[in-house]
Amino acid sequence: MVEIEVIKIINSVATLMSILLAGITLVVAMQLRKHTRRIGWFIVAICNTIGGLSFQITAESASPESAAVYIRFAYVFYAFVAPVFGLYFIETEREEGQKWDGYFWTALHSLLAILVCIISVYSPRSYQTYMTIMMQFSVILVMLLLSSKSIIASVGFVVGVLFPMTTSIVGMRVANIDLTGFGLTMLLLFVFFLYQMDTERDLMVKQMELSNNKVSLLMDQIHPHFIYNALQQIALLCDEEPGSVKEAIIAFSGYLRKNLESLTNEGMIPFTEEMEHADIFIELAKILPSKDFVVEKRFEVTDFKIPALVVQPLVENAIKYGIGMSTEGDKILIETKLEGGYIVIRVADDGHGVRTELSTQKKHKSVGTNNVKTRLKILCDGEMRINRSDSGTEAVIRIPETKARS
Repeated sequence: MVEIEVIKIINSVATLMSILLAGITLVVAMQLRKHTRRIGWFIVAICNTIGGLSFQITAESASPESAAVYIRFAYVFYAFVAPVFGLYFIETEREEGQKWDGYFWTALHSLLAILVCIISVYSPRSYQTYMTIMMQFSVILVMLLLSSKSIIASVGFVVGVLFPMTTSIVGMRVANIDLTGFGLTMLLLFVFFLYQMDTERDLMVKQMELSNNKVSLLMDQIHPHFIYNALQQIALLCDEEPGSVKEAIIAFSGYLRKNLESLTNEGMIPFTEEMEHADIFIELAKILPSKDFVVEKRFEVTDFKIPALVVQPLVENAIKYGIGMSTEGDKILIETKLEGGYIVIRVADDGHGVRTELSTQKKHKSVGTNNVKTRLKILCDGEMRINRSDSGTEAVIRIPETKARS
């Protein structure tokens, strides 16, 4: 009798502690700003575990007949933790660029989960139940071995998976003791800790990339060659069009000021503010023209934010290397629209998009567009693509609406 009472106390304490830890983990996970599909599956796994723990703690104070029913329900919840965790792992791999046959692994996990449910109906807390749960997490270990992760990166996952496997072994060896919920909770708590570490590491990498990008952006935007040419053209205006000199100097100083302000901006800025920067460059380019051109704007949406120095460099490329290198092109189009949950910004010209350029010009354009892509990816999960054809070039930016309006 004493031994049975001790086991009941162990079960109750482990279950109560597990409910507390799982509840805290759920609250923290729900408050994460970035709710990807990966973290969504993790939240489902926590909810399943909490559901099982709730039935298990109820069973500890119920009559023997009712307790058996509650334990059966608990193991129905526990049975589907491994399949959901498998989906979490698959999404983790996919986020890192790996391809996984999710249908196969999900089907395998689901079959084992159904087997656990069937066994639990007839024989809860039995040797067969614990053995099937061990099989579920053995499949997780196989997935880890087949993944792209290095041995060091896999250690954390392996340690986490060993918790439910160990509690299953304890359940097979010691009668009436049930630590399955505790093992699942420790697995999810351990994995969530690893997730937070990965997030912090990714954040540090992105901050370093952004810092390096700003240095490159500074050299790209305040390049001495452009400043020299602009000052030379203003000097020529003093002799040829004295009345335009004041306007040219104001535009040039405004261009430099906007560049410096943008480079010191760490976050997102209103689209209208970025367009002010682009408009100043357009005004300067028209005062110091290599050829005449027109700019058309089609804005369906303007109440959103974007990283600084994203649109202006694309407009600059369109003027210098789009219509600037074409004998026929003279039109630039800037448009915005809302499309499928994304803010779409398009900068297009009707120059010769596929014509051959000098190596120095290609290098300058490449640096500019790479800077834009980096800032979009780091600051708002945005993307950009360049499309070139005989009829011109277009740069298309896509930013998730949730990021652009947060």
